[in-house]
Amino acid sequence: MIQLLAFDLDGTLLNSKGEILPESKTAILDARAMGVKVVLATGRHHVAVRPYHYELGLDTPAVCCNGAYIMDFSQPEPIYSNPLSKAQAREVIGAARERGLHILMYVEDAMTYEVLTPHMDKLCQWASSQPDVVRPKIRQIEDAAQVMESSKTIHKFVLSHPDPQVFMDAYQYIATLPGLSCERSWVDRMDVANGGNSKGSTLLKLAGQWGIGPESIIAVGDNDNDISMVQMAGLGVAVANGSDALRAHADLHIGSNDKPGIAELIKTYITDVVKTTENR
Repeated sequence: MIQLLAFDLDGTLLNSKGEILPESKTAILDARAMGVKVVLATGRHHVAVRPYHYELGLDTPAVCCNGAYIMDFSQPEPIYSNPLSKAQAREVIGAARERGLHILMYVEDAMTYEVLTPHMDKLCQWASSQPDVVRPKIRQIEDAAQVMESSKTIHKFVLSHPDPQVFMDAYQYIATLPGLSCERSWVDRMDVANGGNSKGSTLLKLAGQWGIGPESIIAVGDNDNDISMVQMAGLGVAVANGSDALRAHADLHIGSNDKPGIAELIKTYITDVVKTTENR
């Protein structure tokens, strides 16, 4: 029996408009009514997870920043955290500066950025549209290095560049730096966090607190930073719009994030199974 459902957000639970499909919402409610725990496992900062957590009415913690920490929204601080050290952060900023990368830095309570790229402009517009109670804190800064030094926690960096070759050269270099976890989260973005952090390892920590083993977990994702949890889960699922690397590791492929594949997945592997069991 499946006891835990884990969903990536962007490109997976969220459609191409950044919305949760009505069919997915209904299916998730059905699964929760049957006692299944639903966890959001994402590269996002918790301030950018909260609106969707709130929309779904979840009471479970979220795995944030690709496993760098676990946030229980009923508490002010993460219940688990493995952030970057100041020395690591200085190294990442230095490498990004040398290669002309755009820097998005996730500190303890906010997402901070230097350059208003199209991605950041879209993110800021989305944030401003959210209700006050869950509106993400995003702020533009002049110098990431200066803000980093005065911050209590550095959860993660998102580094990007519009030129594919410049980006890939930078990614291949930064991915070799010791002590860091570097994963591609989009075609032109990489996530850089403390080494050892991954969605899979941190989701397993959270599941273990509930006495849930990997065999009782379904994990659904779309990109390379989802590979660890798709590999870890008893049933690892890739959406049709997922990266080739992720799809190669998945046990099951479903429709794209614009199709009701998640609802069908829940019906097949949870709702129908529970009903069949109850009718025996």
